[in-house]
Amino acid sequence: MHAVIAGASGAVGSAIVRELAATGTASVTGIARRPPSRPIAGVRYMQVDLDDAGDCEQHLAELSSVTHLFYCARASHAEQALENVTTNVAMLSHILDVVEPKGLRHVHLVQGGKVYGVHLGAFPTPAREDAPRAPVPSFNSAQEDLLRTRGPTRDWTWSASRPNTLVHFSPASGRNLVSSLGAYAALCRELGSAFDFPGPEAAYHSLTQVTVIELLARGMHWMSTDAACANQAFNVTNGDVFRWSNVWPQLARAFGIPCGTVRPMRLAQTLAHAEEVWGRIVRRNQLQTLTLDNVANWAYLDATLERSWDEILSTNKARSFGFHDWADSEKLLLDTLGTYRQANILP
Repeated sequence: MHAVIAGASGAVGSAIVRELAATGTASVTGIARRPPSRPIAGVRYMQVDLDDAGDCEQHLAELSSVTHLFYCARASHAEQALENVTTNVAMLSHILDVVEPKGLRHVHLVQGGKVYGVHLGAFPTPAREDAPRAPVPSFNSAQEDLLRTRGPTRDWTWSASRPNTLVHFSPASGRNLVSSLGAYAALCRELGSAFDFPGPEAAYHSLTQVTVIELLARGMHWMSTDAACANQAFNVTNGDVFRWSNVWPQLARAFGIPCGTVRPMRLAQTLAHAEEVWGRIVRRNQLQTLTLDNVANWAYLDATLERSWDEILSTNKARSFGFHDWADSEKLLLDTLGTYRQANILP
């Protein structure tokens, strides 16, 4: 098994690289537009621009064989903006053109709850893999259609994973639920403020799900190597649900600040000029000298905490096919917060 990981420097790409490297089940080549800051031993990395067909062909031509492609890349876009369907489909097509003749047997595509429209408004829950797609242009769906039509004619199979909001430790990556929450709590403490929930009342009490990234990586590995999973999509979440109304007081206690009230606001506006305050926090606590946007993405946190509807994806299909991994979401949120504190990124 020779696995190529597209988007190997991102959170999901790094996770599947670690999973495959740790299990020793494959030789691994990671490709990315920018090399990872923390390369994993035993993994070959290549700098490739998937948006450029010529660059893709030039750099990947030297690979003698590729049996598995894990596609974790996506074109950059502004938070809460419609993602570019054409560019994202073209990027996947470019790498397929190069690796197909090299013995390709399976392609795994990472999608997400956006297939069901979790970001748009209320949707039928628990969402199942055969549910109707969200009524908006989606590169996730367009890429899946490409695999569905192309795979049977080129003699390879595909699978797709659909996690919900990811929980992970990714230093210097601000688009992260846990580090953004931690930075917000630290700023509240520094300013002498209570820890107010910035979303609407309904979002504070709605049911939601998350996916710890190590569980997702194990699921991706399973789907790509179990023949029964060929040409199937699977929801992958921790398996439980929680309400922010239960987690918020725990986060407040972790920072030793009062748990505030529901106070709807846009953190992207309220904290737009908090860099100076963050600098004080860094100096006083002798933290790593990361800028605030390397630790928190307020637009991403706003988008996550404003969802006043339930977010529940059914994992029955994955269990019926043999994948039984689960995780305690509330515990993992707090444990990951602890990891950021141990790494001297959060106080």
